[in-house]
Amino acid sequence: MCSPNILLAQWIPDKLLSSPHLLESDSNKLTFGIDITGFFKNNEYFSPVAKGRTLPGVNFLPKIGYQVDDRFRIGLGAYNVYYSGDQQKEGVYAFNSLFLRLQYAINPDFNLVLGSYYGGLSHKLIEPLYQWERQFTDKPESGLQLIYENKKYFADIWINWQRYIEHGDSVPEVLTFGASVSARLTNPEGRLHLTIPFQLLIYHRGGQIDTSDEPMVVMGNAVTGICSEWLFDKSFIRSIGLESYFAGYYDKLPNKEVRPYTNGWGVYPVLKVNTSLFSFMSGYWYGKHFYAFEGEPLFGSFNPYNPKEQEPIRKLFTVKLAYSQQLLKKLAIGTQVETYTDLINKSTDYSFGVYLRFNGNFSFK
Repeated sequence: MCSPNILLAQWIPDKLLSSPHLLESDSNKLTFGIDITGFFKNNEYFSPVAKGRTLPGVNFLPKIGYQVDDRFRIGLGAYNVYYSGDQQKEGVYAFNSLFLRLQYAINPDFNLVLGSYYGGLSHKLIEPLYQWERQFTDKPESGLQLIYENKKYFADIWINWQRYIEHGDSVPEVLTFGASVSARLTNPEGRLHLTIPFQLLIYHRGGQIDTSDEPMVVMGNAVTGICSEWLFDKSFIRSIGLESYFAGYYDKLPNKEVRPYTNGWGVYPVLKVNTSLFSFMSGYWYGKHFYAFEGEPLFGSFNPYNPKEQEPIRKLFTVKLAYSQQLLKKLAIGTQVETYTDLINKSTDYSFGVYLRFNGNFSFK
């Protein structure tokens, strides 16, 4: 859906989202939480710009937390991803990433988060900018985040500091700046919702205090458009949405051997239907010289692992079908099938998968 308070930009498995709102019922309590997701996702990709792979695994985040009233919360934990069949690698069972979060609610709608913030799918980016399977595989994002959310507005601004360096280090710093904003133009209580989204991602690699000879990288993407949605009461069809996006790509310091295009663009109209049983989406992507460093690679115009494999113009017809269900209070299941038909090369790439997520907190006074 495209409404700010439940904004699901295009194709986001909603059972994988985590709410940033602090609950008054958790005030002055010590909690122990477990967030564990088992997943299987198979990408049958044969495109020149992306090759297929299979992701069978489990990610695991145990954490403890303490909340002061309904304004401040601190959390500490550890994270790792385990892939089936990966037992031969040394240290596969060890946690490889620290989770540490400090969150302050400036007011009920506005949160400041430092450390391991609400990343991944919580940014609600469109698929050409963010490949949603990264929710399964990437380490928790860390840095600074500001989140504002109510019935009319949604704003998520963050800095993901991916590599910290000291003076004289031999590698450059790496960070990503992002913004995901939307404003509803119609009455939040009405059946017709009109929303204007804006999304921005800037990737930076470089710095002034390292000794690395690597070239500096500054590139990014911007997206805007208009989203409409019609809601239905007591009906098998819960909502129908029409969304249209315009996406841009710009490389300020291009390296032609790695990224052959300095700028590009794409348009993406989308039809979505949510029912009481499943969700359906279909869209048409037209892109020219487009690239997004975290996006679904099938929308790009070159293969980032082999830049000589290029498709300057991309015409894709996408069809997706998903089912999700809250089995128990803390347990959810989801499954999906996705197809990407290349209208130029007359071929179809597809993926399918399933996930099972247990996410719960257990409190102690």
